[in-house]
Amino acid sequence: MSSTEIQEERYLDIINQFAVGLLNQSTIKETLWSVIDNVVSKLDFYDCAIYLLDENKENLIQVASQAYKNKERRDSSAAVIKMGTGIVGKTAVDKKARITNDTSLSDDYITDDQWRFSEITIPIIHENELIGIIDSEHPDKDFFQPIHLNILTTIASMVAIKVVQARHLENLEAREKSFNLIYSSTNDLIFLMEVEPENTYRCVSVNRAYLELTGKNKHEVIGKTVEDIWDTKRAKIILAHYLQAIETKKPVAYQIEFGSGESSLTVETKITPVFDFKGRCTHLSGISRDITAAKQARDELKKEREKYQTLFSKANDAIFILKDDVIIECNDITTKVFGREKEDLIGRRPHELSPEYQPDGQRSDRDVPIGSFEWLHTKGDGSLFTVDVALTELSFGNGQYVQAIMRDITERIEAEEILRNSERRYRTIFENSLDGIYKSTPEGKFVEVSPALVSMLGYDSEEELLAINIKDDLYFKHEDRFKHTNQYRLKKKDGTEIWVEDHGFYQYDEEGNKIFHQGILRDVTTKNEKQKELQDLLNVTSDQNKRLQNFANIVSHNIRSHSANLTSLVSFMEITTDEKEKEKMFQMLKNSTSQLEETIMNLNEIITVNQNFNKPIEKRNLLKEVEKTLQVLNLEILESSVTVKTNIPTDLTVHIIPAYLDSILLNLIGNAVKYRNQTRKSIIKISAKALKRGEIRVRIADNGLGINMEAHGDKIFGMYKTFHDNEDARGFGLYITKNQIEAMRGRIEVASELGKGTTFTIYFDENY
Repeated sequence: MSSTEIQEERYLDIINQFAVGLLNQSTIKETLWSVIDNVVSKLDFYDCAIYLLDENKENLIQVASQAYKNKERRDSSAAVIKMGTGIVGKTAVDKKARITNDTSLSDDYITDDQWRFSEITIPIIHENELIGIIDSEHPDKDFFQPIHLNILTTIASMVAIKVVQARHLENLEAREKSFNLIYSSTNDLIFLMEVEPENTYRCVSVNRAYLELTGKNKHEVIGKTVEDIWDTKRAKIILAHYLQAIETKKPVAYQIEFGSGESSLTVETKITPVFDFKGRCTHLSGISRDITAAKQARDELKKEREKYQTLFSKANDAIFILKDDVIIECNDITTKVFGREKEDLIGRRPHELSPEYQPDGQRSDRDVPIGSFEWLHTKGDGSLFTVDVALTELSFGNGQYVQAIMRDITERIEAEEILRNSERRYRTIFENSLDGIYKSTPEGKFVEVSPALVSMLGYDSEEELLAINIKDDLYFKHEDRFKHTNQYRLKKKDGTEIWVEDHGFYQYDEEGNKIFHQGILRDVTTKNEKQKELQDLLNVTSDQNKRLQNFANIVSHNIRSHSANLTSLVSFMEITTDEKEKEKMFQMLKNSTSQLEETIMNLNEIITVNQNFNKPIEKRNLLKEVEKTLQVLNLEILESSVTVKTNIPTDLTVHIIPAYLDSILLNLIGNAVKYRNQTRKSIIKISAKALKRGEIRVRIADNGLGINMEAHGDKIFGMYKTFHDNEDARGFGLYITKNQIEAMRGRIEVASELGKGTTFTIYFDENY
């Protein structure tokens, strides 16, 4: 065997070893260190370093370096080289590999720790875009040879594909993670059914909204069939639509009712069949409210992602060696990639393994420039597949060769298309959702906000909302940000209050630190206001019903009593012949009609109180109102030698119906004077205080006769109830007082002890 053939065989062996070594690497870091270790050990290099171009394409950053053969690795962040500076920087600019045999003759050479006389630099290129540089130096002049250039150029092509592939995977993972976060927090009902033999459908996935809407827990749904989840009637309807979707191979929309009776809810659901590559329906994806199929997109993305990950982890690179555009050698993996025996590949031209035309419309037998590109090939069975191709020119002795490194990217292209579709679906949800979608940092800055959130919070643009400080501009108090539950209040741009319902969650990094908060906000201000209005109306209605029932009972009892009495008197007058007896009956009849008139007037007064719920409310100074009442009762107070003490803040005001307050004060203070204890000096204490819960408390206490609460406690505010032998007592004042107080949404309490005195406590509602 000639020296050239030996050299070529050694070259192919090294290349194959590098290719096999790179197969097991999954990250950029692992790939680069694998190259560094193998270059130094297999090529007997003095050192080796790899630089990657930064995002701004201005500097080359050293990311992997080994200083000497069989020595420890060097700090990977030690060197930064500006584009165009030094031999490495020049190589990065013109993208041409070069060997410098004597650096002392080069003005571009830059010394690091010591002078070395030989240097080789190889650009790492993908689709004509610079990724980085492989660089090695040696203390001897003329150390690096063309074979080193060929080997490193081949390695650079492999590294380019690996780096691009790793970056692409990182991007895919980030996008999938973002999509999964939105899916889990959306308010849309989403579910996935697995199709089993004999038309059996088993639930394999539901989101939070599904469980909330149906009122079920996961144990009642996951792993269960349609018949397990729903009753016979509903299951029959659902199964009919499932079968229709599979037979027509088209999405089917239908309506289903959740719950029963007053709590029932009808939801429109859209079912979409999912088929595998054999045309067999494997799943049914469902989404409610007739909006973007986020759940279906997530499930499809997850499935395709798993396929892609499996294929990628087992993927192998095919390598051709070409001489005059004829395949003269290939590695064993190539036979698997192309589905052909090695004998069917050697001696053929690449275009003979391709369709007549490429997807761009150009012929496959055209001249192809050196570099990286995509190419459509044909397998042994006639099927087509797409590969990433990296072509590199090689020199062996007097011969010129071309190396082609190929990777099957058919599955990757399909996965990218699914990801693009998923991204479009996600953006549709984000841009068109009626609820506000957001993503923010723990420090209090928005990272992403939807148009609906901008409008909800009253800002003019997305940029304006992104610029705010959440703690200062969105919350009324800093501590509110970490105290809220599912519903809480926020501050709009104009400072007004808005109540929102939040469905959010934290996103954590690998160390468990919070990096983002992401979720969906729904404006529930109007909803809450309507619920409060409804509750207030129910309270008023209930109170009115009670009053109406009480009034009906009074009318029924009192009028019936007077009517019976009058009827009896008239009957007696008709049958008696004694004039004196008739005169006596007549007087009794007059008394009865007077009592009936008084009863009717009392009932009319009750009606008047109950009809004045909407009477104008005024704000009055309480102390002045009490003093005015005391002036009215001044003569009675003086004649009775009663001492009145007041303890009321001068600025305390109440919201009341003035006529009612006058009546209430006259009745309660007048009773305190009327029912004083004749055996001791009488004292009446009137005090008032504003309470924290929005009420004004007024107390009128006396040391008078008092009331036996055990005997009369439940009758104090009853109609025509008296508790002392007072000829003027009608038993009607406290009944009217209680009605007047309650008509103003207040309440009255009484505490009394026979022989010691009575205290009436009134509570006025300041929100009335």
